[in-house]
Amino acid sequence: MDSAKSMAKASEFQSAKVIVERYLSLHAEGSYTYRPFMKKGIYRGKDYRYHADLKALLPQAALGTFSYIWGTYEAADQMSLRFALIPYGPVRIYVNNTLAARSDIFSERYRSKQIFDLPLHKGLNDLLLVCENTSGGFGCEFGTWVGKLDYYFLMPSRNPCMEGLWYSEPQEVPLEKITSDTLNQLSWLPHLPDFASEHLDLQEVFPQASHDDWAVVATSFSVDKDTWCNLECDAELSLDGQLVGSSVEVSSGEHTLVLYARIGKGVSMSITQAQKGTPISIHHPVLGSEASYRYAICGPFAVRPQGFAMQFTKPFSTMTGLDFWHLEGGDTYLRMYNDNPLFGHWNYPLGVTLYGLVETERMFKDFDPELSVQIHAYLKRHIQASIDTYDYAMWDKDTLGGATAVHHLMTSLDSLDDCGSFGSTVLEIAKDHELSSYEKLIAVVGDHICRTQPRLADGTFFRTGLMHEFHENTLWVDDLYMSVPFLCRYARYAANAEHLDDAARQFFGFAKYLYMSEQQLMSHVYDFDRNIATGIPWGRGNGWALFSLSELLMVLPVTHPKRTQLIALFRNLSAGYLRLQDDKGMFHQVLNMKESYQESSCTAMFACAFSRGVRHGWYEDPQPYRDGCIKACEGLKEMAIDTDGHVWGVCRGSEFSCSKHYYAQELLPRLDDTHGIGIILLALCDRMKLD
Repeated sequence: MDSAKSMAKASEFQSAKVIVERYLSLHAEGSYTYRPFMKKGIYRGKDYRYHADLKALLPQAALGTFSYIWGTYEAADQMSLRFALIPYGPVRIYVNNTLAARSDIFSERYRSKQIFDLPLHKGLNDLLLVCENTSGGFGCEFGTWVGKLDYYFLMPSRNPCMEGLWYSEPQEVPLEKITSDTLNQLSWLPHLPDFASEHLDLQEVFPQASHDDWAVVATSFSVDKDTWCNLECDAELSLDGQLVGSSVEVSSGEHTLVLYARIGKGVSMSITQAQKGTPISIHHPVLGSEASYRYAICGPFAVRPQGFAMQFTKPFSTMTGLDFWHLEGGDTYLRMYNDNPLFGHWNYPLGVTLYGLVETERMFKDFDPELSVQIHAYLKRHIQASIDTYDYAMWDKDTLGGATAVHHLMTSLDSLDDCGSFGSTVLEIAKDHELSSYEKLIAVVGDHICRTQPRLADGTFFRTGLMHEFHENTLWVDDLYMSVPFLCRYARYAANAEHLDDAARQFFGFAKYLYMSEQQLMSHVYDFDRNIATGIPWGRGNGWALFSLSELLMVLPVTHPKRTQLIALFRNLSAGYLRLQDDKGMFHQVLNMKESYQESSCTAMFACAFSRGVRHGWYEDPQPYRDGCIKACEGLKEMAIDTDGHVWGVCRGSEFSCSKHYYAQELLPRLDDTHGIGIILLALCDRMKLD
């Protein structure tokens, strides 16, 4: 960080304000992206990888022939893409027409995973997989190297807005040279519908429906001035929500037509300008005029829908169950994606970020009421967007292969990481924000944490049965934050004190495996496969332990039988941490390794917890911890916050290791990482509360 831009001389209020203003300016609101999606050919499965079984897709292919799989990937900057390949036979991988990787005979035989880092340039990149048909197999699985990591490919130029990849008809010999020209000469699958046809075949869209069933069909058109239009259609029409006849006056701008049609009859329609007879083109109401698809189609319905409400965020109830919008052709859907960097997403670090924002909103009611109102509105928009898209996401998971691009964590829920942090923040924000229908998601989170999440025999949470295989059979200190704050708020929400008992129990279970008594620190992870604790006191992991304990102690009744022991643990941990604070007030990435870098998120967590301990009387001698909190916040203002609102020195998301050098040298800080923004805001607020 440029020291000239340091906030060292600023107040906590001023420091928090620049962080908030930057965050809101970049992430205040975003819209969801919609793309066509074909559930045929090559698409992602519930493991979030693409499955290309070319033996099944190309049953006519002779042994020794080749098929090409072609997709594109948009990179925001020059980067490498961590890419997994599970080959069924020989596979070569080309990136931007250059050979980047290939399978080996061992992975081909055992169908084992190979991991590659594919070099990408900024902008659109071509990915090409060349697969050879052998007696051992033909095709591959590929894509994300770890379950639930949500990245996807788009089809090349024939329909650039569609997720998926083309695959070619079998080729007897491989191409001598790979270029866009040679690739475009191949015959590609799956086939697109005939967009030139004036007739919409609804039976192709709903092959199981009867001729007399109904469908709702929406399309749009625009005119540049007020005009009379002639509408020729063999279905009942409504224009912008009003039933209309064959001739209607429309104002300039965009208009939506909704057609109610029998499935056996289909739809044929045209629009002309009445005076001149000039054709007016129609386009998809969401995908717009550049898309080849023109209709959004919903059904089937046993009777004509009455009072049909146009919306594109929730599935509809149809005669066959829940369904969403279809497009022309069979097995083709309108699909929703959250391509926003942060807005509307649900994940653990964003849960912390929004927790920091809501506390800042409350503090700013007295210091900056206008900004407080802005934060309030933003929080409601973000949380409500997450709530409103959950039903769609679950339908997407159940219908379109299993890998969702909205709520990809909650639709594949298998860990505390997926639900606890954000669920806790939803309950916190619901205290003083009007949120609609959040109870359903809270019930899902509560059920997972209280009934489904794996536990040891003594009730302590641990990790097993995960899509992320590296975490199998481990216990992470991080999971105190992923569980305890939610349990604290859930106890109040559900009026059930047993959840507080459960939260208290976790600290004793985690301490049994992770507490290093001589140093008064917590090991990051316990590995049950090797029956060892890693012995590395990772800064943020320890921060989660003390911060989560402060969350519990703030709501645990003074008469609770475990309170005295928990306060003793809080004091012991605090003493261990305080002695490792450096001269600048910062704590380090590996707490007892001074040569590791000064890490901002753990510094903020210790500042929060120290402040809470002082204010609530948990320390026998509070002065050193008051000083520690003040010193930590001074360090954060000097070392971690700049005048542009950037947050520096925050460790990125971690795996685990038994080597301190992994944490110190590989797990490096990332600018404006959401693991740090919210907790730094909380630290600044807790520092202000000291006064």
